[in-house]
Amino acid sequence: MTNEASRQPVEQVQSLTWYLVRHGETDWNRARRIQGQSDIPLNARGRRQIAALGRRLNGTSFAAVYASDLSRTMQSARLLVDGSDPQVLATPELREFSYGEWEGLTIAEVEARDADRLSRRLSGRSEDFAGPGGENTFDVLERVRRFHAETAQRHAPDEAVLVVGHGGSLRALLVCLLDLPPEHFWRVRLDVAALSIVGTYPETGVLELWNDTGHLDDLDPTEEE
Repeated sequence: MTNEASRQPVEQVQSLTWYLVRHGETDWNRARRIQGQSDIPLNARGRRQIAALGRRLNGTSFAAVYASDLSRTMQSARLLVDGSDPQVLATPELREFSYGEWEGLTIAEVEARDADRLSRRLSGRSEDFAGPGGENTFDVLERVRRFHAETAQRHAPDEAVLVVGHGGSLRALLVCLLDLPPEHFWRVRLDVAALSIVGTYPETGVLELWNDTGHLDDLDPTEEE
């Protein structure tokens, strides 16, 4: 016999949903030039990439939109919301790594000047490594953790937030959202204009989508403006 309590609907646990977007392409991305915190704007293709993602996200309601305060991320965020509410909140904690003296150089130029240090950086096995005068993984994690903690407290469990950042800051945010150890930081790929989604619950985070660029499939890779 079924009692009254067993007939009650089970309450569904709601999640705060984080939509993570890496900015669109810049001329420095195309040239494989290290950007770091250098303030480089989107190029024409980058704007088209973000416009394509904007069409994909059309109709998604965001409680807030956060973006690194650098040009390429602020431009990307504004294109995604296309002037609609909510306004984009400039967030310095979401900036890319500072690469110090390496910024503005190509990978080939760094290799010619500092091959041993570059090899250590590309190995992805040293969280305390930093470019000369730049930040290490722990530095970036520290500031992104502040953003994560404040944002999680600010929003209700049934809301969605859009976060537009960089390869480094979004990897750091993934570590925070899934409560991963720091050594997982470099174990994921993140392309320009990619969409990722994480749902966070009271006890855990769930990776729902990562590095999805399907919205870019119809873009002509050779097209220029």
